[in-house]
Amino acid sequence: MRVLLLDGYDPADPDGRTVDEAVEELHAGHHEVDLLRLHDFNPVMSPAERVAYHSDQPVISDDVRDSADRLKLAEALLFCYPTLAFNVPATMKGWLERVLVPGVAFVFDDKHRVRPGMQNIRRIGAITTSPHGRLRRLRSRDAGKRTTARTLRLSAHKRCRTTFVSVPTPADNKGIAKIRKALRRW
Repeated sequence: MRVLLLDGYDPADPDGRTVDEAVEELHAGHHEVDLLRLHDFNPVMSPAERVAYHSDQPVISDDVRDSADRLKLAEALLFCYPTLAFNVPATMKGWLERVLVPGVAFVFDDKHRVRPGMQNIRRIGAITTSPHGRLRRLRSRDAGKRTTARTLRLSAHKRCRTTFVSVPTPADNKGIAKIRKALRRW
């Protein structure tokens, strides 16, 4: 399976080792990994992109075109990020807003209803390090989990499966084992 792995960690973050462990485990499972490091991605949608959003050609910048092309080749999406204020980091949110546009993530049918555009995606996963416990995340309605493990699934293949793994920060050996166990099922 070809996996597009989105790395939302800052290069200096020690929890970024979860990305390396995920890549290693996916390679061990004979998956092809396309690693996209988001710390270099510009998360801000330009005024021209905002105008183009509802046009026939919503992808007008090179960095978005590159990401959209890589997404079209993928069979699975894996998000790796630190949970910040119960959500994904700004760079990842910007990637989602700039890349998952009409014609890429979703399409409109003849009756102008939204239909899935990522039919090639059959697996979506998220690996996050969080300073909060499970109950605290549940009470706060963890937006990162809702975005990566639930909402995106609506734009994917109808039989798309999801995986969500949250480990305490700093990521220790127990957390890494949890990540590896989840990815072994892919």
